[in-house]
Amino acid sequence: MSGSGLAEPPSAAFFSINSGGSVVIRKPGDYVTKMIEMAGGTYVPSDVNIEEENALSTMNMQMEAFYEQAVDADIIFYNSTIEGEITHLSDLTAKSANLADFKAVRNGNVWCTGSNMFQTTTGIRDMIIEMNAIFTGTADEDSLVYFHRVEE
Repeated sequence: MSGSGLAEPPSAAFFSINSGGSVVIRKPGDYVTKMIEMAGGTYVPSDVNIEEENALSTMNMQMEAFYEQAVDADIIFYNSTIEGEITHLSDLTAKSANLADFKAVRNGNVWCTGSNMFQTTTGIRDMIIEMNAIFTGTADEDSLVYFHRVEE
């Protein structure tokens, strides 16, 4: 879109870090990545090698490979549903010091899912609306139900 006057959609990573230190991402094309696209964002990492086909919507990735593809992401969504919610950037960087280099961390644009995110399938529309508000910078943080900003 360069030269067209239109801004590029913000890039967003959606992940967690498991107890073994691997990054757990959504497989490109799963419903969460589609929600990000519907909300006006671009999911990263998008170039992943899915070694084994299975019914899982997630896959593990080494931090180095994740870093290479997601370090410049505009927004980070930390998926708290497995490893628990984070409230401060120090909670995130304690999981991996490499995350301190991420553009979204440096810019304070890190969001955490609530533990309720995957509990209500009827909330998908509202999740997309909240993601869109985050992407456009119009989120009323006090009224968000599915996400909260990770504090410095």
